[in-house]
This record gives sequence, C-alpha cells and structure tokens, in this order.
Amino acid sequence: MFKKIQNHLLLRHPLLWNTKFVPVLIITLIVNLAFFIGGYISGEVDFTDPYGYNPLRSYKKIVAFLAIVIALLVIILWLVFYVRNNAFKSFYPKKNNSLYKEWLIILIVCLLNVSYIPIYQYAYDLRARNYFDKEEVIKRADIISKASLFVNGSFHPWKRFDRTMYNELLKGKTSFDSLSEYYGDVEIEAAVVETPETEYYDEYDYQYDDRNDDYYNREWDTVCYFENEYKLTSLMNRQKQSFSIQPHINDSLNEWKVKRWMLNREKDSVRKVLDDFFTIANEHGLKANITSEEWFNFIYKPDMYEDYQIVGTHSEDAIHDERKENEDYTDRNDTENNFTRYERMRMKVYPKYHVPFNQLYNGYDRISGAYVSPINFKDIVGYFIFAFVLSFLIFSFKVTSAKSWLIAAVSIGVLGLVTFIFSLVADHFLRLLLIIDELTIFLITWTVIIAACFFYFLHRIRIKTSKKISGIIVNALLWLLPTGIIIIRAAISFYSMITRPAPMYVTSIYYHEKNSLEEWIDENIFLCIYSWLIIIVLYMYPLTRLIKKWKGIAEA
Repeated sequence: MFKKIQNHLLLRHPLLWNTKFVPVLIITLIVNLAFFIGGYISGEVDFTDPYGYNPLRSYKKIVAFLAIVIALLVIILWLVFYVRNNAFKSFYPKKNNSLYKEWLIILIVCLLNVSYIPIYQYAYDLRARNYFDKEEVIKRADIISKASLFVNGSFHPWKRFDRTMYNELLKGKTSFDSLSEYYGDVEIEAAVVETPETEYYDEYDYQYDDRNDDYYNREWDTVCYFENEYKLTSLMNRQKQSFSIQPHINDSLNEWKVKRWMLNREKDSVRKVLDDFFTIANEHGLKANITSEEWFNFIYKPDMYEDYQIVGTHSEDAIHDERKENEDYTDRNDTENNFTRYERMRMKVYPKYHVPFNQLYNGYDRISGAYVSPINFKDIVGYFIFAFVLSFLIFSFKVTSAKSWLIAAVSIGVLGLVTFIFSLVADHFLRLLLIIDELTIFLITWTVIIAACFFYFLHRIRIKTSKKISGIIVNALLWLLPTGIIIIRAAISFYSMITRPAPMYVTSIYYHEKNSLEEWIDENIFLCIYSWLIIIVLYMYPLTRLIKKWKGIAEA
C-alpha cells in the first residue's frame, strides 16, 4: 500500500514525492500524538500531596530529552532521503510556484518536528483544566484563599505597615472608585485608617525590646486594621494564600472581607468559609482530625484574635508559634494542643489538630496555573523562530551548492566579528559627535550589507550573464532577511532619537524617553514577532520566484 501511495505521488504530485512529505508527515503526527497522550496522562492533579511534589512533574526533563533526540532522528532521516534527489539543482522542469511550495513543506515539517514539547505541555495543562470549568475554579480558590487565614501560616511583617490595608488594596489602582467593580462597598475608605509613620530602624545593628527606649517603637509590634490596633501575631494580621487564576487584588479583597467579618463578629460568615472548605475537602476524599465546628472554636477569639489555637495545614506541618518567646519556645509548649518530636537533633513542634489545607491548595494552584494561559504564545514563540531558522538553513542548502552554503556561513561569521569591532571603535571615537550607541551602529552597518546583497542579487538576475558570487548572496539573503524586525525596531528608535531635541547625557550614556510607538512595540513585542513571521511567509513568495529565475543563469 505504501508503494502504491508513493507511485501515485510520483506520477501526480512529484513535489510531495520528492520532498518525502507524506512519510515524514505521518511520522511527526504520530510522535506528536504520543507526546499529547503522555502529557495528558502525566497531567493528573494529585489532591493528596501536601508538599506540592508531583512525581510525574519530574518526567518533564525526560520528556524534553526524548523530544530532542526524536526530533534529531526524524530530521536526519528525512534529510537523508530528501537531499538524495534534488530536482531544482538537476534542472527538472518546475512551475513558478513550486519552489515556494517546497519551502512551505520544509517549514511545516520543521514546525511539526519542534512541537513535541509544546504539545506535551498543552496536554499536561489540558488535563488539569478538564477537572472544573474556570468559574468553578475561581469560586473554590476564593474559599481556599479565605480559609488560609485560619491555618498555620505567616504574618504580615511590621515594615509593611508604613501603609495600611487600604494602601495595599489600592496598589496599582488610580483611585478608590476602581475597587467598586469588585464589591461596591464604599465604606472601606472610612473603615481603614493610616498607621502613624515609624522612625527608621536597622534591625541588623540593634536589638530592640521594651527596655531599650532609644530604639524601640511600640508600632513595630502592632498594626492597625479598621481603626483597631492588633499585635503582629494576631490572627487579624495573618497572610493569605493567593492563586494565579485571578488578579492579586481579588485575593486582597477576599482577605479584607474576611477580616471585616472577624472585626464585626459575623460568626456565621466565618463559619460558612470553614464549612465550604470541608465540603471541598470531602469531595476529594481528604480527611481532617477535627470538625468544622471544632476548627471554628479554635480560631474564633473575637477579643483581639490572639488566644487562638494553631491548626496545621496537614498532618506533618511543623509550626513555630511566634507568640512565644524564642528562649522558652522549646521548653514550654502547649502540650494539650501540640506535641514535640526530635528530628535530626532538633526538636520540632507539631499541632495535634490539622486540616487538609496544603493538599487542596497545591491541587487547585496547579489547576489555576493551567488556566492562566491555556496556550502560552510567549513561551512557544522560541519554537516558531527555531523552526523558521531551520527551514531557511535546509532550503538554502537545497537551492545552492554546499560550497556556497559553507562560504556564506563563514563569511557572515567573519563579517559579524568585523562589524562588531567597527561599531565599538566608532562609538568610542565618535560618541561626542553621534547620538547613537554601538548597537545602532552595528545594525545600521548590517542594514547596508543586506541592502547591498539584495541589489547585487537583483543586478545578476537582470543582466543574466553569470552567477559569480551570487550563490553566496542567496544564502546570505535567506538567512539575514528574517532579521528585518530587529532592524525596523532599531530604525524606529534611531528616528525617535534624531527627531527629539537634546537627549539627556549622563556618564557617557544617552538616555532617551520612548515615544508612544516604541512603548507600544515593547509592550506588544510577541504580537510583533508573530506578525513578522507572517510577513516572512508572504515575502518568501516573490523571493522564491526570483531564486527560480536566478537558477537559470549560467554559472560562469
């Protein structure tokens, strides 16, 4: 059957037969399917892991190694059969567009051959996204984030409180009105007050305590929430856990909302958070050694939220109670609610009561991360660029001789070194006369080189006398024209510099304020790169037609 297909291609579609496109297409699709299945299997979310260690995650290094090895084997075997019969060099009759189609085939093969890792990663995240839809994940992440305030965790440091909870919520916002889209509660502005500023204190140079009035400030041990002062170790000062599936401001608002419930003694609201947490835990078959009501009684101490019982995030969650003095910590412990154990010659304290918080947090953090960008075009742009580069290297080898290909590679390397040195020297001697740096000089030089090569190539086609060194020029053009996006970006920057008056000159370095176009390009650099790749596909059409005309010129 395979021979019949090959014979049919030879008679009806000689280009597909000559490029061995069908066999390599089948092979690469099968390999991609295998990586997709492998990624989907290994993407299973483990809701029983309290340490965030997924043994399947360690397979990624092995997968990357296998992908590289398989890609090399496929491309080498394909090239062995592909270059065996070069219809273009043998002057077989070819249509005007056949050379362009041949490059597209090479590009497709290269894209499929470098896509093994992205396909694996996509399937890996797809498995996680298939557990719940995005709205449900956000809902559950909110519950887990709120519950994180009632388990063992960190406190906000005192240095944070030269600004208030209000300032924290407004980080990155222009006005308080911007918060209304989340909750619409305008009372937050009146509920939160500014904390008095503290004097500068170097914690590494001085030891502070109540007896050292010169360096001690009571405000270093307290924080103000909703016009009330709490100790740093109060449950009101507990830090939240966040999820990447939604903006940080949402998690901060969840924290503020729960702490306002605590302040207003809204017991039912706090209890509902704990009940909802247990509902999620029970759904995943996770167990705690306390009930939701017991958990509530441990943490709900509405006087100042200081006399609470620490609840562990899992059964092996070592704690450090910052409410106790360090020197007494290991000698005097609440043995009713904690127990101690020596590990590696050190005593560790563990809470007797725990809930499966870490298991749920690690599981839903994995799912939320998979939703951040289902297809991360920023990460895979490198694969696209590499595929294009590889396609140009293969295509240039097909349309020119091996000698011209090697000479072009060496020539570009030597020219690159020479122009780099020239740019450094020119910048050193002319920096007071020119308002451009060495990088701009380097790019301008190469712009001139590429333009000269292109016009020389057109000249050889027009006069049709002999090729001379135009074979080397063809290779250079195929390799260098794709760098046009860098030259265009440099040209925009250069134009901006010469049209803007009096740049700031500091310590031999010129500083230029970017214009709106430069800022837009830098902010949308990946969009620009993908757009440029599309432009490359378009300009290759007339370029391949010119190369076909060039091939008909005599060698000498």
